[in-house]
Amino acid sequence: MNLQQIEYALLLQKYGSFSKAAKQGGLTQSAVSQQITKLENELGFQIFDRQTKPIKPTATGFRFLEKAQMVLLEVQQLKEFAMQLEEEAEGALTIGIIPTLSPYLVPFFINELNEKYPKIKLTIREMMTKDIVRGIIDRELNGGIISTPITTSLEFELEPLFYEKFFLYASYKHPLFEKKKVDIADIKADDLWLLNEGNCFSDQVNNMCQISARSDVKPDLDYRSNSIDALRRIVEYKGGLTFLPELATLNVSESEEDMIKKLEGKPRAREISLIYTKGELKKPLLQKMAVVIKDSLPTSVLSKGEKILVKTNVEV
Repeated sequence: MNLQQIEYALLLQKYGSFSKAAKQGGLTQSAVSQQITKLENELGFQIFDRQTKPIKPTATGFRFLEKAQMVLLEVQQLKEFAMQLEEEAEGALTIGIIPTLSPYLVPFFINELNEKYPKIKLTIREMMTKDIVRGIIDRELNGGIISTPITTSLEFELEPLFYEKFFLYASYKHPLFEKKKVDIADIKADDLWLLNEGNCFSDQVNNMCQISARSDVKPDLDYRSNSIDALRRIVEYKGGLTFLPELATLNVSESEEDMIKKLEGKPRAREISLIYTKGELKKPLLQKMAVVIKDSLPTSVLSKGEKILVKTNVEV
């Protein structure tokens, strides 16, 4: 068994096809097939069920590949450690941030990070939570900033950064516009503009409002988006309701501030955390970034206090 064979097996798991795995690895299809067959012969069991399309691991193979992924990750971390022994607050850092957060969070901290640590070259990618987790495992990302908690069997470090409250955003045409505070029980599911399914923010709104089904009351417009700002504009011009996270309320124009409504009772909030693998060699850089983020944010989001955290439905 060697590292190359493990890499080929992980490529096949990722792409579900010998031809695609070979293309990504810069090899021939037969070379990948031969190496994986040698690995299976040495192990004494089949890693992949070749009868499925796309090709999928067997139950035993899946368990083996989970451990193999961690072994390969540790090897990569060892290589990076050797390269960074003499570095301090210097190097490339690639992180993923969920789309419902990135446009509002990044402007808060990016200038201060650049000024304080000019030798950190930061690359930010807007990605969905599951893609961020996959990117971290595949070593395409050093870490991510997501809404937590998430359900996972994989080993990650989670460092809570802040807790932002949910606010209702009500059209001036809507009856709830007249209220200063809104009872969640008064919010009708069919009045809400929501983000695409699978977005953790949308899942949290569904959980908070206990939305299980919606009727088709907007036949003139079927609008689907991953952008909170887009939904905000729809509410302003089309009517209805949507939810905004706290940081998103800070860039609402003065003329529209009265559309932002607090919720009655204890504030509902989402927990935002930094996530990375255990043993991540760029953890010191990630933690320096985390400190800068916390120092840059309004104090109102830093403490959990009496906020009720709304769960996510993310399982990876």
